[in-house]
Amino acid sequence: MFDIKDDYLVAGDALTELLAPLLANKTLKKVYQANELSEVDERSQVTPAAHLLYMGDVLPDTAQGGATTQIKQTWLVVLACRLSIHERSAGELLTRTLSAIAGKTVVMDGQKLGPFLRTNSPIKPRFSKSHGYYPLAFTVQCRFNPNLKAY
Repeated sequence: MFDIKDDYLVAGDALTELLAPLLANKTLKKVYQANELSEVDERSQVTPAAHLLYMGDVLPDTAQGGATTQIKQTWLVVLACRLSIHERSAGELLTRTLSAIAGKTVVMDGQKLGPFLRTNSPIKPRFSKSHGYYPLAFTVQCRFNPNLKAY
């Protein structure tokens, strides 16, 4: 199980890494982390894009008097597509994104993080006049010990 050392949200970086091939082959044009979302204006948004959002965690059990905690984080990958005949279909983007993430692991800090398991999304797809937003939710298990230092 992946031990979180210095970045509680390291799974966001792992998701970005899993989506990197979709950037390389131009299936996606941009992957946004949550801290970049406030800067996104729909009229000038680069699409197709993926927005990564941390949705919280579940604490299934604890060990060592509560010092070590196993957590299950939920992450949302929201695909943003312009509703235009000039972009790939949303269905194709969803399939490629699911194939890139579901069941996959990533090596981070010399440890395996994952697998990322698909779960029910806490939000529904949303549509504006020009864009469609398709949420996909994934969980990943980690272990957190506040006494474990990265250095």
